[in-house]
Formats: sequence, structure tokens, C-alpha cells
Amino acid sequence: MHSSDHSAALPEPAAGMAPAAGVRARVWVAARHLFARAEAQVHCWLWLVRDDGRVHALRMDAAVAGCDHVLDRVLRLLDDGQTFGKDELLGLMLPLPHAPVVPVPRWSVSWGHPLQRAIRQFASVLDDDVLAALGQLETPGPFFGTVANYNRLALLPQPTRRHRLQALAEFPPLVAPLLLDVLVRPDLRGIDEDAPARAARYAADADATVLQAMDRGRDLIGALAHEHRIDRALVRAPLLREPWAGGGLAPEQLRLLAAIRPPARPRQRAQAEVRLGVLGKLPVQARSDADIARLATAFAHGWTRTWHALEGRYPSLATNLRDTRDFLRAALEEAGAADERLPLDLFTLALAWVARRGIASLLDASARWHAQPLLPIPMPMGANEAMELPRLFGEFATDGNRAIELTTEHALIAEGATMRHCVGSYWRQCVATPTRIVHVAMADGRAATAQFQWNGQTGDPRFHLGQLSGPMNTACAADVHAFVQGLQQHINAPARQQPRRDAVSAAAVARTLTAPTTTHRRLLDRRSRSELRQVLACALKQSDWIAPARERYRGPIAGFAHAEGPCLLDRIGDGDTLTLHREPANPNDRLAVRIDWNGHKLGYVPRAHNTAIAADLDAGIPLRARIVSVRRDGDAWVPVQCGISREADGA
Repeated sequence: MHSSDHSAALPEPAAGMAPAAGVRARVWVAARHLFARAEAQVHCWLWLVRDDGRVHALRMDAAVAGCDHVLDRVLRLLDDGQTFGKDELLGLMLPLPHAPVVPVPRWSVSWGHPLQRAIRQFASVLDDDVLAALGQLETPGPFFGTVANYNRLALLPQPTRRHRLQALAEFPPLVAPLLLDVLVRPDLRGIDEDAPARAARYAADADATVLQAMDRGRDLIGALAHEHRIDRALVRAPLLREPWAGGGLAPEQLRLLAAIRPPARPRQRAQAEVRLGVLGKLPVQARSDADIARLATAFAHGWTRTWHALEGRYPSLATNLRDTRDFLRAALEEAGAADERLPLDLFTLALAWVARRGIASLLDASARWHAQPLLPIPMPMGANEAMELPRLFGEFATDGNRAIELTTEHALIAEGATMRHCVGSYWRQCVATPTRIVHVAMADGRAATAQFQWNGQTGDPRFHLGQLSGPMNTACAADVHAFVQGLQQHINAPARQQPRRDAVSAAAVARTLTAPTTTHRRLLDRRSRSELRQVLACALKQSDWIAPARERYRGPIAGFAHAEGPCLLDRIGDGDTLTLHREPANPNDRLAVRIDWNGHKLGYVPRAHNTAIAADLDAGIPLRARIVSVRRDGDAWVPVQCGISREADGA
């Protein structure tokens, strides 16, 4: 039986208890009450509550909507564990653990409609305390009221259920991510993109310390402090006694709040949550507890006081913090190799600057640098002023909006001068990376500059949006973002694979050239150079930043976003051991070195750094690799950093 044969003639699902043994209540919902898309109309949805209180949400063929005689077969399939597969009677039955525990019609259905009556009767047999607890967690934003989360709580025996509901009410941002899946939105289709942002950490771990303290009513504050590596005073603080919009806090965020002196900490969630997101734009990676303590010094005079001062001076603070990256790159170039013992990268320099001089000082230095004129600087590369980059697309236009690819150094300099930002200094990056800069001209006269970055793949290279800024690095409106996203799809279309390959190949050739040429960049002013010397002197006194003399590599893992890494973020931790595998037959790079974690592929040592490592492995020299930092805030393109060194020297 096919849905197209009978779905139009089916009656409206009736209200009332389901006539099937083992079912306490059920609701049938036709697709038209949930989705307008034509392809959704071939399905229907069933919610049912079993006698033991367990809820199931299922998607089936539309032809069985309202047919209660199929419930016995549904129960048999569920009992047999056959919750996914093609059935002769039901069609394709798909379980939806991340669907809402109670159906909520998307389209207008009156209060007295049979569907609404069925939903009210269905909800009346559910546990009100569990429903209320899940709903309270959703006040600021994330979705907790799923079938899986409901069952995880409602099926617990008393007094365990009561204790866990109390813990969720008292410490929501600390307890919710441990017990429940945190979703951005519910999933009624059963596809990966609607999977939970974070899965419950202790769903099947009955021996966890926090669960024991929670279920036995013994020192839950102490157990949470130990679990999250924070002090008891922070656990008791008001800002952790109300739900957060993200469902919880990243470990680094909690440890930062703990590292700030108690009198200087934010007191309420409203003072902390949004600002922690803004702080994530600062190019700092807290790779250890010592780094987190350094970052915390920026708020020694008070969290709220510091932010008020920064927001008063820089109205577009998030953008200004992000733009310090360009200044820090320029500072690194001028600093050169300050000391071969110091792994001085952009993130280390940013943290050193903040710890030594504060966030405001870094923002001020960045603003002064952005105001400097572009000067011609000799550059040891075969590019020259007459060089033109291979085009990815040339021009792109829709609805009067146009995008123009800038493929010469002169065009980049003109763009930087017109838009009053630093894109004119990106020529070297465009030639060697490759990166592409695009001028965006909207139909109403607004203008913006977009930066597209290569994803590191050579077989089927793709380009993703790195930055999008208006004049003077101002933020762009939603319609500009939408147009640029359409451009990104155009660039990465299958038909444009060869232009993408040509761009990557040209960059590889350019990196081998040595003929001198010139580029244009801004130089640091005298004050910033003096401040940079102070920051470098401070950095060289930090013993934990001094790299071992034989360290081979410290930095991101290439291709992390395209391997198994994103699925393992909740399991990977600082200090975890990694294994290295040579791939001499790799078609993209004969010196390829694969990086694995517990048998799972995370990616590769970046091509620019794998020569010495490959030589050591080929010579049988033992190397040690480990995770040095993990970011789980979702803001980092490469959230895992690794360190590789010779075995005798440590990591």
C-alpha cells in the first residue's frame, strides 16, 4: 500500500484513548499540521504512551494515519527492537527520539479541533513534573522537551526522579548537559542535521560521582565543583542557578569564571552569557589552566566594570576583537623569531598581550594599526604587480546584487582604500594560500568585502566564507549574508570544480618561486612597537610556554572538520595521547602524516610542517603526540590543537 493511493481519503484522526493493549494514549498527526513542503505529505506521525510510561514518536507512511488497528504491530516492532526499516503494513517506520514529547501543530488548529483534543488527552497522562522541568530549562533558548529527555527522567523510580528534577531546577546550566541532550531545535524528520548539539554525558553511567551525589542527596555542590573543576562558591553563585541560552557552559568558560577572583566575577547570567560569546571573538586559545588564569587577569578590576569600559569605547566590540587578528599577524611579522624556544603564534601573542597589558590595550593598538597607510614592502615571492590570480568565478549577480572577484594586487589595494579596512595587505595570502577576496555591491548601493578561504583539500577543493565586513569593518545585514551564502554555493558547485583546482595548483606553484617582488602592508607605530617589546619580554618569562628544543610541531590538525573529529569533540580532552601514521602512498602528499585518537582519524599534520616529522618516522625515531587544547564553543574552525615532539624531549 502506498501513501499516494489512500492518504487523501483518510479521516481526521480521532481523539480518545488508543484501542490497543499496552498503549495508554496516542495521537496521530497528519503532515499538513506540521509541514507545508510537498515532500512531507507522504508521511504521518504517531505519538504513543505505553503502559510503563515510555513515550515513542514515530514517522510512518501517510496511508496509515489514524489507523489504530496497526498499533499492535507497532508495539511488536518496538519490542523486537525493529525501530527502523521497511514494513509491509507501516511503510518506512522511523523513530524520532529528538521529536517534541507532545506534538505541537505548526499550522493554525483551533482549540476545539479533534487534533487539539487528542493532544490534550495525550498530555494528560504524562508526568507534569517532568514536563514542567524540561520547559523551565527552555526559557532562554535551547530545546530540551524531547521524547528521549522525557523518558530519561520520567521512567526513573522515586526518589531518584525527584532528586534529579530538583538538581535540574537548582543548577540548570551545570546539571542539564550531564543528564539531557541539548538541542538547537526539535527533530521531526530524523536527519543528522537536527542531532543534539551536546549529548547527555551520563545517560548510561550510573556510577558517576555527580549522579551518586544527586541521587543520594549528598553534597551535590561539592560533586559539581569537582566535575567541572570550579570552586564551590561559583557553583552556588546566582549566575549558575538559572538556565542559560546555550543550555550550559563550555568547560573553558566555566574555568575562566572560576579563575576570576570571586568579588570580580559576574553575578547574574545576563552579565556573563552574551559577553562570553563576544570574548570568543578574541583570538585567544586557553590551552591550559595557566593560560586561563592569564586570561582571567584581564578582569581583575571586575567583570562588569571591564566590559562597560570596553563597550563604551568600542560600540562594535565583537568585530573589533575579531579584527585584532590582522594586527597580531603584523606584529608577529615585525617581531620575527623573538626566541626559538617560544612557540610564538597568533594565539599565544594575543594571550600574552591581554595578560600583560589588558584587552583595551590590544584593541587600541589594533585600531592604530588599522589607521596606518599601506606601504610597499619587498616580498620574496614570484608574484608581481602584473600578476593576476586564476578566477574562481569572476562575477556573480542575482536580483541586482553583484559580486566581483578581486584577482590583482592593485584591485585589493583599491578595495582596502575604498572600504577603509586592511584587505589591501592580503595579496600575499591570496597568492600562496589560496584566499579569494570579493567585492560585494548590493542593489541599493551598500557595499561589503568577503573573504573566501580554501578548506585544504586538493581532490575536490572547496572555499568557505572566512570574513564578511562592510566599510570600516562594520557588520553586514542579513540580506548581505544571504547573498554571499548563495555566492559560496555558486563557487563550490560541481561545475566549478576545475577553477577551484586551478586556484589551488597556482598557489602551490607560487609558494616555490623565489624572485623578489613587493607587497603592501601596514607597519606598527612607535607606541605599539614599544608595547610589543614589553609583551614579548613577558612571554619569554613564562616557563610553560617555552617549547622543548626538539619539538617538531604545535598547532591545529589539518582536515579536522572533514574527518571524524567533530563527532569526537565531547570525548577528546587536553593531554590525550595521539598516534601518528605515515601515508607515503597518499595521492595528495607523499609526506602525509595521519593523526589518530584511539583509532579514530582526526586529520593530518599540516603539509607546511610535515617534512621533518615524516623524516623522523621514516627513520624510526620515536615521536610523541598529544592534544594540547580543545575548544568546544563552536566558534573555532579548527578546535583541536596538537603537539608533536621527539620522545626523549617530552611533549
